[in-house]
Amino acid sequence: MPVLAALTGLLLVIHSLSSGWGWDTHRFINRKSVYHLPGQMLLFIQDSTLFAQHAADADQRRVSGDTTFFGETPRHFLDIDDYPDFHHLPHSLDTLIRLYGWERVKENGTLPWAIAWTYDSLVQQLERGDWTSAVQSASDLGHYVGDAHQPLHVTRNYNGQFTNNYGIHSRYETSMLSAGTYLGSLFITPDSAVEVDAHGDAVFDLLLHANSCVDTILAADTYAKAASGWNGSGQPPAAYYDALWARTRRVTLDQVQRATRTLADLWYSAWVDAGLLLPADVRMPAADRPAQFLLLRNYPNPFNPSTVIAYDLPVGGTVSLTVCSITGAPVRTPVYEEQSAGPHRVVFDGTGLASGVYLCRVQLGRFAATTKMLLVR
Repeated sequence: MPVLAALTGLLLVIHSLSSGWGWDTHRFINRKSVYHLPGQMLLFIQDSTLFAQHAADADQRRVSGDTTFFGETPRHFLDIDDYPDFHHLPHSLDTLIRLYGWERVKENGTLPWAIAWTYDSLVQQLERGDWTSAVQSASDLGHYVGDAHQPLHVTRNYNGQFTNNYGIHSRYETSMLSAGTYLGSLFITPDSAVEVDAHGDAVFDLLLHANSCVDTILAADTYAKAASGWNGSGQPPAAYYDALWARTRRVTLDQVQRATRTLADLWYSAWVDAGLLLPADVRMPAADRPAQFLLLRNYPNPFNPSTVIAYDLPVGGTVSLTVCSITGAPVRTPVYEEQSAGPHRVVFDGTGLASGVYLCRVQLGRFAATTKMLLVR
């Protein structure tokens, strides 16, 4: 019994400290997800390196002795198949706790709710123009989404401990996808982000799909051992990882593609929910188009370093949006292009500018309007 208890404890430590994908793969997912975003989300696109830099922060915040329910550790996994009838698992955390108890729910992980909590934080930060905090939340969201697509983070058999595949977790996610093995073989196909509900079926559907891939990885591990002649003792030979990649390449590339697309969908949805962008499928009817030229007050104001400039156009044409110093000297021209009639939103980034009052001028032919903006460092 002491040996069994020690082994069980060791497995729990491995589960709580395992890193989803390896950190390099998390960075890949966070960096590549911007390829699915529309051009209007320039802030996300141009800061892809920041999301990559902070991709592992969520792992680094974990403390092995932290047993709190809302701590960092349970946020990285969901042993979904530990629950009976897990294909119909309640989406409400309160309902799940009432059914199975606080302790069991904590031990099985809170990954889908961590995604929802982080999404909500991101929306609020975007609404108030807190880009520094938004970068952190967007990066953390990428980490949790990455974990949700790593099949061994959505099963009670997360380390192959029940199927004679012990140790597969790190062999698959870290060693196989390191710079010296097959990390360079990862790639994605750019797609178009769409709105999703971070609190609805979409997140649980992707967890169920990831869980359906578990057997493929375990079978690949068994095959790779036999093909390479490795008996499980010591370090696996290169032939083991060659065989493991050959058998898991398709599912791994598919899960990484899905992770980048899901992350882009959530980033895009947060942008829309924060009021910074109209959904792609929303088209303003002609009767609802503004009857007058209107420049709205930027939000937030004061701002640091970014703010949203909103204006309505009664007709289409060549639009110029110029930010000037208080003396009227042009500082930057974020917009000079053909635009259609209707509402428009522009995110202005004041990075590099000194604190002070600036004038924002929008002009369309004979239509022109100016408003003041306050940049506070």
